[in-house]
Amino acid sequence: MRRIHWTVAVTILSLTLAVTISCGGGGGGDSSTGGGTTIVAADFTPLDLNPGANTVSAQGSASSNIVTLSVMVTGTSGVYGASFDLVYDPAVAEFAGYSPGNLLETGGQQVTYQVNAQQAGRVIVGVARTTGVGVNAGVSTALIQLRLRAIHAGASQIRFENADLLNANNPPTEIVGIAFTGGTLTAN
Repeated sequence: MRRIHWTVAVTILSLTLAVTISCGGGGGGDSSTGGGTTIVAADFTPLDLNPGANTVSAQGSASSNIVTLSVMVTGTSGVYGASFDLVYDPAVAEFAGYSPGNLLETGGQQVTYQVNAQQAGRVIVGVARTTGVGVNAGVSTALIQLRLRAIHAGASQIRFENADLLNANNPPTEIVGIAFTGGTLTAN
C-alpha cells in the first residue's frame, strides 16, 4: 500500500512541476539576474587608450549587456603576480565571472587565480605564478579578464584600489612606479 501512495505522490508532483514549467511558473528573468531579455546595453571607455611603460590598465570590449575588462600589463619586467580590488557602482553593474589571462602563463607556468566578489561593487583579485621567475610584459598583455554585467542604465567609474604588481622576490614584493588606470562603464 505504501508503495502505491508513494507512486501516486511522485506522479502528482511530476504533473504539478510539468504544468508549472509549461505555464511559465517559477519566475521570470530580467537583466539584473542575468536571465530573460537584455534591458540595457553596455560599453566601456578606458582612461588610457595607449598605455605606456609600467602601467596596468583596464581595456574593455562589450557584447550586449556584458563588458569584458582585460587587465593589461604594459612595459614592465619581472612580473610574478598582482593583487588589486576592481571597484564599480553596484547600482549599474554586477560581477559576471572571470577568465585567465596569458601573461603569467608564459612558458607554460602554473598560475593561481583568487577572485572574490562577495561584496557588491568590489571584486578582489589575487593572481600569481606558482613557481619560477617573473615574466616581462613588453606590449600590453592580459593579466586576467573580468566580466561585468550591466543591470541598470547609468555610468560607473571602474577603478583599481589596493593595487600592487608583484615581482618574484621571496616573498614577492611590490614593483614600484606602476600606474593603474580604469575607465567608465556606460549602460543605456
